Amino acid sequence: MSLDTPSITYKAYTYKHGSSPLELVDETIDLVRKPNGEYVAPRGRILVKINYASLNPVDYKVYKQTPWIVSLYNSKNGFGKDFSGQVLSIGANTETDVKVGDYVQGMNWPIYGGGSCAQYLLLNPVWSPITIVPTNIDLIEAASFPLVLGTAMQMTHDMKFEGSKVLVIGAGTSVGRYCVQLARIGGAREIITTNSDKNSELIRDLGATSQIDYRKHPNYLNPVLESVKASGAFDYILDCWGCNDLFPEINSIIKKGGIYYTIVGGDPYSSIASIVSRLRMVGSMLGLTNYTYIHGLLSSNRGHNGWIDSARDLLQEGKLQIFVDSVYPFDELREAVDKLESGKAQGKVILEVEKPSEVSRNPFH
Repeated sequence: MSLDTPSITYKAYTYKHGSSPLELVDETIDLVRKPNGEYVAPRGRILVKINYASLNPVDYKVYKQTPWIVSLYNSKNGFGKDFSGQVLSIGANTETDVKVGDYVQGMNWPIYGGGSCAQYLLLNPVWSPITIVPTNIDLIEAASFPLVLGTAMQMTHDMKFEGSKVLVIGAGTSVGRYCVQLARIGGAREIITTNSDKNSELIRDLGATSQIDYRKHPNYLNPVLESVKASGAFDYILDCWGCNDLFPEINSIIKKGGIYYTIVGGDPYSSIASIVSRLRMVGSMLGLTNYTYIHGLLSSNRGHNGWIDSARDLLQEGKLQIFVDSVYPFDELREAVDKLESGKAQGKVILEVEKPSEVSRNPFH
C-alpha cells in the first residue's frame, strides 16, 4: 500500500488540559521519502487508518485530571486509547508481526500524545500493543476490548486458577466481566462475584458460581465471611470497583500466600483511600502481610505487550464474550462521552471514525 504524499493531514479530537473542551482539530503526520519516491511511516512506527475507537472511563478521567502545565509542551493531547483499523505503512526497523494491509486492534501509549479518536494514528509497537483482528469478530468488537481485557489479563497473570476460590468485586464492570471469564477458563473451583441483581443472569453465564447483590449488601464483609465459613478462604480477590469492606477481617478472608489485586484502591472517589491503598502495597512488598496486595492498572512498560497476542488467541478460540453497548458517529463524541459518564452503558461505547471499505462489518466475512 503505497503513499504518494509527504504528509497526511487528518481530523482528531484533542484537548489542552482538563479545563479545556474536547475539540476536533487538524493534525499532521510527516512521512519519510524512500529512494523510489514513495512515502512510508517514520522509522520504528506503524501508521494505522482508524475505523473504530472505544471509550473507557479512564480516558475521560485522564482528560479531566490533566494539569494546565501539560499544555505548555503539548497543546493537542489526543483522546482515547483503544482502536481498530488497517495498517497503511510500517517504517524501517520496526519490530512487529503485523503487515501492511492487515486489519488490527490495539491500544496507543503514552498517556499524553496521540489518541485513538482520530482518523489516523502513528504508534510505536515497542510501547503500544497491536495485533491482527481475530477472524471471528468484527472491527467494532475488535476496538472494544484492548484496555479492559488487557487490564484483566494483567490482574490475573500470576494467578493459578485451577481448583481455586476467587472473589471478583465489581463483576458487572467491563474489566470485571473479563476477570470472571478468565477465572472460569483457568479452572477456578468457585467464583464469587459482587454485582447488581439485574446482571445476575449474565454474570452467572460468564462463570460465577454465586453472587452478592451490592444493592442488598452495601457492605460486603458479612456475606463474604459467610462464604468463607461455608467453603473456606479465598485464593484470589480481584477488585474492579473499589472496596475497603474486607480489611477488618482480611486475614480470615484470604489465604496465606493469596493475592488481592485492585485497579481502583479502596474508594475511587477518595484520595485518602488511594493513599491507604498505596501504603498497603508498600506493606505487602516489605513482607508485612501474609498475602500479596497489588494496586495497579495496565502497564505500558516496554516488553509488557505480549498479553494482546494471548487475548487475540482466546478470542479466536471463542472462549471470551465481548460486550458492546452502542456505536456513535465520529461527529458525536460529546454524546458518546455522555453515555460513558452516565454509568448506564452495558458494554463498551464505540466511536465510528470511518467504516471499513468492505461491505461487511467484519472484513473477514
